[in-house]
Amino acid sequence: MDTPGRRFGSAVVIGGSMAGLLSARVLADHFDKVTLVERDVRGEGPAARKGVPQGPHIHVLLDTGRRILDTYFPDLFEQLQVQGAELIDSSGDLAWHHFGVWKLRRTSGIPGLLCTRPLLEWNVLRRVKARPNVAVREGCSIEGLICDEKGTGRITGVRVKTPQGEESWEADLVVDASGRGSRMPQWLEAIGYARPEEEQVIVDLSYTTCLHEPPPHFQKDWKALFLYPSPPKAWRAGFISHVEGGRWLVTLNGYFGEHAPTEYAGFLEYARSLTRPDLYNYLKEATPIGPISQHKVKDCRWRHYEKLPRFPEGLVILGDAACAFNPLYGQGMSVAGLGAELLDTCLREQAERGELSGLAQRFRERLPEVIRLPWLLGTGMDLLYPQAVGKRPYGLGLLHWYILRLMERTSTDAHVHRQFYRILHLHAGLEAVLQPSVALPVLGHGVMSLLRPLERLANTETRPPPLTPPRPSPVPVQKSTGGIQSPESRQGAARPPISGKRS
Repeated sequence: MDTPGRRFGSAVVIGGSMAGLLSARVLADHFDKVTLVERDVRGEGPAARKGVPQGPHIHVLLDTGRRILDTYFPDLFEQLQVQGAELIDSSGDLAWHHFGVWKLRRTSGIPGLLCTRPLLEWNVLRRVKARPNVAVREGCSIEGLICDEKGTGRITGVRVKTPQGEESWEADLVVDASGRGSRMPQWLEAIGYARPEEEQVIVDLSYTTCLHEPPPHFQKDWKALFLYPSPPKAWRAGFISHVEGGRWLVTLNGYFGEHAPTEYAGFLEYARSLTRPDLYNYLKEATPIGPISQHKVKDCRWRHYEKLPRFPEGLVILGDAACAFNPLYGQGMSVAGLGAELLDTCLREQAERGELSGLAQRFRERLPEVIRLPWLLGTGMDLLYPQAVGKRPYGLGLLHWYILRLMERTSTDAHVHRQFYRILHLHAGLEAVLQPSVALPVLGHGVMSLLRPLERLANTETRPPPLTPPRPSPVPVQKSTGGIQSPESRQGAARPPISGKRS
């Protein structure tokens, strides 16, 4: 499992969420000692916590994220299934109404994970803690960076507030994975560096969630039901997902301040206000269990550290600390995983050189290759709404027209549907939906939409039935052969190399 060549000294990871846990796992292959610092003190077993306010709500793990987790934690998904999680076919087991149409339900071979975020995070945490060179320090917070006194521009450690008082810890590398609340811009400014430029799209989104017992007569014709809004006319959404314990996790979303109430009568009434009745019809027969929780997300934000003219050595920033996405599209955990995988690749390159110098610059210059596509996809969707506040680049209107027609076509065209899923799960870039075999039918659909109403061109009303058995099960989780795969074998055909330029 060790990286060939020399191991480096010590590393500190700020933040114990998924980005931090994956970073610690990667660093464990390269450093003699890794310390993960987390504010929360976690008990035994999966539970929501203050440091992850989005934890109680529905989460989507894209297939790229699943692949990365399976690479670094080979037995993870087997154990999750033992604990009640499900691996489903992300198309065949999903009933999805989006942009006014029902998407096709087909056997995609792309697995989807259904479980609560606390269950997933707890299982990953256990595996990170089991690494002999990883220490997890809970109940502590990072208060600032320590620079080399010789003026070399290198970060040499961190100032830490512990239950015993403030301490200074030395580190050869500091990784900021502290999420949306990252204080890195202030810390950099305090040691003489500029704040990064920020790209922002304001959406004022809320998540309101309640666990339910399914109705006893539920026919189980889907494992997840997604009712996305139809921009720009509607901006409320609702989701039901099976999770461990035979329960439903029900989440209602609203943009632009239209937040679902946190008392149940209002929660149910909000569900009835969605553009489709399906979720409400199921919910009124289900039984709520536990409290209703709410989490608000003001914006999605990309801090462009790669544009800073000066940046210190010994520092890496990834996950939501670098780019925080709109959680409605389920990109966050997968992009955090891609960032950790990129860090692994960069460290392997550094190991060949026998030193860490240059790592910070190499990583920050290449991280945008990981972020750019999901950022474009997510913000492109958000900016369909006139109420969304953000920079609208030239030609965005034409792109929006194409996106709308593409989404409508996924209701009837199996090839378009398949290519959409490839880009959705970050298996391919925009070329997947711009190639002639997709573009021509989408453009033809656009022409016909000038002559016919949508209900005559696509399935707007009838929820597709479940796939009739027998059907293939989702792609099995890859078994480990004893060791982390090389960067080349991990990348394979799943996505373009992270060090290369997307076509």
